Amino acid sequence: MRACRALILSLAAASASSQAQERELELLHWWTAGSEAAMVGELRQRALKAGLPLKASAVAGASNANTVLKTRFLSGQPPALAQTDKSVRVWGEAVPLADLGPAVALAFADLPHAVAAELRYEKRPVAVPLNVHRLNMLWSNLRLLREQGLAVPSDWDAFHRTAAALQQRGVLPLAIGSSAGQKLSLFVGVVLGRAGRDFFERALVQADPRLLQGEQMRGLLAEFRRLKRYTDSGQVSRDWAGATALLLQGKAAFQLSGDWVNGEFQKAGWQVGQDYDCSPAPGHGRLHYFEFDRLIFFATPEPAQAEQQRRLASLLLQPQASSRLAQLKGGIPVRRDAGLEGFNACAQQSAEDFRAGDARGQLVLALSARLGESAYGGMRDVLSAFWASERMTAEQAQKRLAQALTARD
Repeated sequence: MRACRALILSLAAASASSQAQERELELLHWWTAGSEAAMVGELRQRALKAGLPLKASAVAGASNANTVLKTRFLSGQPPALAQTDKSVRVWGEAVPLADLGPAVALAFADLPHAVAAELRYEKRPVAVPLNVHRLNMLWSNLRLLREQGLAVPSDWDAFHRTAAALQQRGVLPLAIGSSAGQKLSLFVGVVLGRAGRDFFERALVQADPRLLQGEQMRGLLAEFRRLKRYTDSGQVSRDWAGATALLLQGKAAFQLSGDWVNGEFQKAGWQVGQDYDCSPAPGHGRLHYFEFDRLIFFATPEPAQAEQQRRLASLLLQPQASSRLAQLKGGIPVRRDAGLEGFNACAQQSAEDFRAGDARGQLVLALSARLGESAYGGMRDVLSAFWASERMTAEQAQKRLAQALTARD
């Protein structure tokens, strides 16, 4: 993205006239699954009720949406705000960001520090969070497991035994989709569950060469690909929601994914503890590995629209909005003081672990918010290639992973 910086900035002035003519607030996003669309609908209705003309423009897939967003800036027609899975620093170094004002900055005091720190650029508030997602969740089809006389595994050794038993009986153990992000979730699940948080921080965040090149990392990569034997070839043509659908159809037993999956189970009318189970990934205990949905606001030369941006940001930070948007999408509220009435047992447990982790300073923020764009993208590429190619050895993947994580933007 940095390579585009000069061209984007040179076109920022050209976008002024088009923005001045267009007072409607446009949100560019990739929330297209059923529960995601429900959240966007609620967000838009709240904005319209407050007199804010919000237009939601959906693009399927995060990578596609990010490409469209860059193109919109290059063409001089950026949206007023956008969903982002990147650090605000990445965008702030490339394009002008809005200043959401002192009211929004004050509301940040009601957010966990790990979240609030990710919403500022050059000390000013430029983004707002919508909800928190726990990424290290194992989703289980309890109906299917009861039929097979099996239990939800609590560690990776038990998972392998259960998966092998299901496979022998003709049942798909693990549902997964095609995206690189889903492969990364599995790998992180193995690393945190087998090697622990300290190893994770030192190896994947700090890129400790001794750990990246050591025998333990080689073994973790081998176990990651071992999980592929429990999946099916149909994964190449489905997304995460398609993987969840396999559980809902009774065709698969497990899915390791974020708690947005909870929204799909709830939409289907399934009951926690009766039809499905949500538990931390094998070996994770109460560890809360999380990311959060956020909207980043882009600078506009039109004062009226800038005021609309500030009003929308303040609206979305209200406790009631935090609760409702999270409930619809399957996450948990981002505000400490937001209520949990109406949230099911999965969300209640996640919220309890998240708030306890915040108090102890032991939350684990997702790699996407902590690594540079080159390192993060390179790591996902290596893991995807290793998953896809049986000819790539664990040693080769280990070497490429070390190279990727030491890359600099």
